[in-house]
Order: sequence, then structure tokens, then C-alpha cells
Amino acid sequence: MNFTFKQLEAFLFSARLQSFSAAAVKLHTTQSAISKRLAELEQSLGGPLLHRTSHGLELAQAGRELLPLAEEAQRLWQRIQHDISVDKTLRGTFRVGVTELIAMTWLTSLIQLLQKLHPQVTLEPVVDAGLTLFERLEANKLDLTIMPGTFWGQAFESIKVGQVDQAWIASPRLDIPARALKPHEFADYPVIEQPAGASKNRFYEAWRAEHGFRFGKVMLTNSTTILRELTISGFGISQQALDYVRPDIKSGLLRVVKSDPMPPPLVYSAVYRRDNFSPALARIVELAVKTCDFTLRASQHHVAPARPPRGSGGPLKQRALRQGAKAPVRKTRK
Repeated sequence: MNFTFKQLEAFLFSARLQSFSAAAVKLHTTQSAISKRLAELEQSLGGPLLHRTSHGLELAQAGRELLPLAEEAQRLWQRIQHDISVDKTLRGTFRVGVTELIAMTWLTSLIQLLQKLHPQVTLEPVVDAGLTLFERLEANKLDLTIMPGTFWGQAFESIKVGQVDQAWIASPRLDIPARALKPHEFADYPVIEQPAGASKNRFYEAWRAEHGFRFGKVMLTNSTTILRELTISGFGISQQALDYVRPDIKSGLLRVVKSDPMPPPLVYSAVYRRDNFSPALARIVELAVKTCDFTLRASQHHVAPARPPRGSGGPLKQRALRQGAKAPVRKTRK
């Protein structure tokens, strides 16, 4: 047998993603290159590793035997690259799934910090409901997800990134008592919820059932932004991140509806497949823990001002040009 790591890598990602084209995107090459490497590997090993089906690529018997060994080889190769190589630079493109609340708060801070510290690492953010993100992670269409929840199975590593206090929120226009509501009393008021695909619901499902929370009329929306707007407009009570709506509470647009008991904090975790670990992925998680801040709004992020092009003059000249004035012409001595 005489095969290369690139051939083994082509097999590994084709098997994981069940697609030559997806493996090519992941490995930054062409589909024909992936097919060629796999064919060479199969020839070297003396038999088929993957079968093409109407549902995508499926493992042959030899492929099922090779897959765990290929995963082990990849982990060892990554260790060699990071631990032995003189160049310790982290690099690569990583598909990271986040929920809408993260996208609207601290995702920009994470990307900015990552670009500053590790300019050769690129994030490709995907925003969706938590359970949908996890399905993509299972299918190897994402490298990492950051979402509510603490445990997603033995095949996945879950690292706590942060947490946010949750509260029942409503418009002051709704006639809701100032005292704490009992769980069964929520059935007397309209409630605005996120649909079943939200991982937040999975996190709170057992807690709500344990304490007997019952809802009557329920309006569903899959958008955190719309959830806030509908709540401000008085359509019902919603459960939201307290840090995110605190400015609305302070301005009088919203109020906290007390309950007995109040919802526990919502824990957010960075989740990735144990067989897809890399030093760069670990560093992204580390920086996510550092930047997690649900009090941020998009307008609060620090963005460095763009530098004027060389030869475009100083600030006074730039201001004059923006206001439509002609730039002064310097006179030269004859």
C-alpha cells in the first residue's frame, strides 16, 4: 500500500459529508480532485470505500473499517502540525452556527477579535434556530455551533460559553398583575413563543413541565427581533433574554412579569464533534467564552474608522470634499 494523507483526507470528508462536492468545498479544492484522490486510495487498498446512491455517498464495508482509523490519523496529523511545526500560526476556514440572539449581540466582537489575533482563521457564520444548527452539525455541514443547551450526546463536546438571565416580558399596556403569577395563571394571557426548532424551548421544556406552566393562546415566531416587536406591541407575554430587552424596560416599552418560580438562566454552549477537533477550533471556543456578552447591541460594537486613501489629503480636505466644496489649490512659486 502506498497512499497519501491527502487521499485519506478526501475519503474522510467525503464520508462525513456524504458528497464529493461538499468535501471539495471543505478542503478548498475541486470535485474532480477529490474523486481522483479517492479512486487512487481505493486502488491502493484494493477495493471500494464509498458507494454512490440516490441519497448521497454511503460507506462500503471497507470504508466502515477505515473511517475510525482515518479520523485517528487526522487527529494525529493535526497534533504534528501544531506541536512539532515551527510555524504555530492557526489557519483555516470554519463554519460556525449561531442563534439570532448571538448574531445580534456579540458575534461581531468575536469575529473582530479573531481577525486581530489570528488573521489566517476565517469564520463563516450561519444563523438559524438551535435544533436546525445541531442537525447541520450532525451532518458535518458545520464545524461548530453556539446555542442554548448543555449536553448533546456522547459524540459531541459541549463547552459552556456563557449564560443569560431569562424573564417573562410584556408590554405595560397589558393588564397583568404586579404580583408574581402562578404557573397555571399564564393560561389566562396570550403568549408569544418561538417554535419547536428553538433549542431554548428544549432547554426549558422539562422545567416548565415540572412546575406546571400552561399556556392558552400562543402566537409563534422564529425571529428574536419579531418576538421583541410583538411583545412591545402588546400581543402577549414572551420569555426573553433580560440583558437584551433591558433598554426597552428602562425606556418603559416593556416590563418584567414576575412568576413563581422565575425561569432559571439560559446556558449557551459551544458544541462540536469530538472527531472534528482542532487547535484552531479550540481557540475559537476560547475566544467565544471571552467575548460572550448579551448586553451588546449592533450599534455598540467598536469599529475602527477607515483610513483615507493615500494622497487624499488630511481631515480638513476630506470634510470639504464631503460637503461639496472644492479642495484648495496650492500655488507654486515660479
